[in-house]
Amino acid sequence: MRRNYILIIFLLVFLAGCKSNRITLPSLQGMIYDGNNEAVSDVEIFIEDKHNATSDIYGHFTLTGLDTSKTYNLRASKKGFEDVNLTFPYSVPSQVIYLRMYSHTELLVCAENMVKDKKYVEAENYLKRAELAGGSYLSINYLRACIKYLISDFDSSLKIINDIINEGYVDSYIYLLLADIYETGFSDAEKTKEFLQKSLELSYDPVVEKRLNSK
Repeated sequence: MRRNYILIIFLLVFLAGCKSNRITLPSLQGMIYDGNNEAVSDVEIFIEDKHNATSDIYGHFTLTGLDTSKTYNLRASKKGFEDVNLTFPYSVPSQVIYLRMYSHTELLVCAENMVKDKKYVEAENYLKRAELAGGSYLSINYLRACIKYLISDFDSSLKIINDIINEGYVDSYIYLLLADIYETGFSDAEKTKEFLQKSLELSYDPVVEKRLNSK
């Protein structure tokens, strides 16, 4: 009986020792910022397509269950933002991952700046990224139509603007661009006057009125 008691005690001590010696994999810290260096909260972080963490209000997140001998694929995702993908080797527990993700609004601003600098290819690339990030159909395609106009691709510009109108969008600046297209691209005085008039009906502008009266 005593031998059995001693054996039970031995087993309990052995099992407790095994439990205390389990290897706990270290966690990895990360920070995520937008294009203006502001922290981005509520970003879903996936490792190998499995949800691992969510960033807090300070843009901080903690990844757990990683093995320091492996390389991982990370994806950061948030509605209204461009996804961020990163492949990284996890080498030391003290390393910190810094991510930058852009909102569709920031990408659209970047596109506008590229247009101002006459870097139209770069501007179109930003528009595509803004589109994937869920940006406004009207804002993206209006700027796209402006780019086509500026590079004298008047047929494409006209098609994009007509598509915008067919989607139900109506505004003075849309009609003003149509007037520019017909005047510069097709030398159509009647269409130019028609769309200048429509633009004025939606929003009065003395410059547009002077331009209309000069026709």
